Amino acid sequence: MFTKIDLSNIDLSNLDLSAFDRFAIWYASLPSAVQTLLTVAVGAAVAYVVFRIVVKIIKGIIGAVIAAVLSFLLMTVPGNMLLSQTVERVEQQITTSVQSSQANQ
Repeated sequence: MFTKIDLSNIDLSNLDLSAFDRFAIWYASLPSAVQTLLTVAVGAAVAYVVFRIVVKIIKGIIGAVIAAVLSFLLMTVPGNMLLSQTVERVEQQITTSVQSSQANQ
């Protein structure tokens, strides 16, 4: 794939990056343990919200636990994959931009 580049020394102001792209860059700059902790924390928060909603609607503890576990899994695994894919795409865009600016000099 692409080599990992240090984004802290690159001026990203002239790139057309969405808010999600900027969030993905920020997320990628975090240490791996913090990325995991953040992903699990967001997944747990969503799981808790879904758990509370399902308890009120279905009034069944078993159904609520199943919904919470599924929402936790749905938030952590695909969420992490989406962010990883976005980071790779942004890194490719940055690499291309850096290479073209070096070629123009």
